Amino acid sequence: MSILLSNQETKQIEIRGCLSKHKKTQYYQAILIYVGDDGREVRKSRSTKQSRKSEAFKVMMKMIAEEEEQLRKPAPGTYFVDFLEYWINEVIIKEVEETTWNGYKRNIFDHIIPYFEPLKLRMRELRPAHIIRFVEDKIDHGALKDGGPLKSHSVRKFHANLKTALDYAVANELIATNPARVIKAPKMEPYEASYYSIEELAELWEASMGTDIEPAIILATLYGFRRGEVCGLKWDMINFRARSIRIFETRTQSKKEITKGPKNKSSKRTMPMMDFAYDYLIRLKAKQDQQREFMGDSWIDSGYVVAYPDGKQPSVSNLNKMMNRLLEKHGLRHIRFHDLRHSIATYLLEIGVPIADVSAWLGHGSVETTAKVYAHVTLGMRLNTAKALDKAFGYTTQIAEEKPLTIEGVIRDLFELAAAA
Repeated sequence: MSILLSNQETKQIEIRGCLSKHKKTQYYQAILIYVGDDGREVRKSRSTKQSRKSEAFKVMMKMIAEEEEQLRKPAPGTYFVDFLEYWINEVIIKEVEETTWNGYKRNIFDHIIPYFEPLKLRMRELRPAHIIRFVEDKIDHGALKDGGPLKSHSVRKFHANLKTALDYAVANELIATNPARVIKAPKMEPYEASYYSIEELAELWEASMGTDIEPAIILATLYGFRRGEVCGLKWDMINFRARSIRIFETRTQSKKEITKGPKNKSSKRTMPMMDFAYDYLIRLKAKQDQQREFMGDSWIDSGYVVAYPDGKQPSVSNLNKMMNRLLEKHGLRHIRFHDLRHSIATYLLEIGVPIADVSAWLGHGSVETTAKVYAHVTLGMRLNTAKALDKAFGYTTQIAEEKPLTIEGVIRDLFELAAAA
């Protein structure tokens, strides 16, 4: 095994074990032997509480593994960057999902360690001032590509990672207090979601008709599904008899593509199948069945709703690429695939759907999350309020009344257009 001492130096420690049994006891003793930091031989004797040698051997191997784990833990004199490497590779990897761990790893190795490595700080030397200067440095010029400033959202993640790592250090008595908890994280910048107007959505739907990404765009727009939810939707999650769609699985991109549960408890939801969604999915299923019959043995039975003509599901990352190519080809304003979710949410709020209903529709963890993300949806709601107040006080509103353009109407027109084509 290897114990981290510094950025350049490692020390190899090998633990040997043997069993012994005295006449006065029925149990075998496990003796663990290794060379300590001072170069002297360390011998530790422990009872296995086993009288059979085969069982005693198993217990001894477990003792060796536990001793190795204990020796692998950093000491108060350990360099801070070595502690971070240990924490990311030995501790937090066992506690979080792979995608979360990869995010931690990027933050630690791309931003935190490169900053602290030249300082050569040992754990006992770490102070709040070091964390403050790190945060300030990242805000001013922390971007990887051009050395420009980083958004506060990213720096807040670095600060959160440091707090979690140093909480572990406090719990293991490497430091007395957590210096990252003494300082406040950077304030969040106001977030304004990008979204398409109904007219822009109509153009996008028309442009997507007949393409591989068409089902993903339709479903993300109607239901506000996240990218992973769209990619993770299978036909066995759709109940045509009950007219419902269950969201309980998502696909996400890490080093490799993985399937996991929804983002939070509220994200696990059952959605009603609207009439036009029902008609659309029935036609899509029939089209896939026809393609399966045509492809024969070449058909890839993935079971996914959004699939290529051969049945294979597109990767999560490729969905964005397909979207970008479609927008560029038809000269449409650039938005992310995720912004289709923002578009339907914005529309629903602007026409007066209660925010609690929109929050449930999107699968947000709380109404507060919805309110924070969609703080930009004010004009339409204020106009509706102004009209309502005018009416309440007996005035004829002077605000222009236009015939509302609904998603239902636009989709119906697009379906008729596609059928006629």
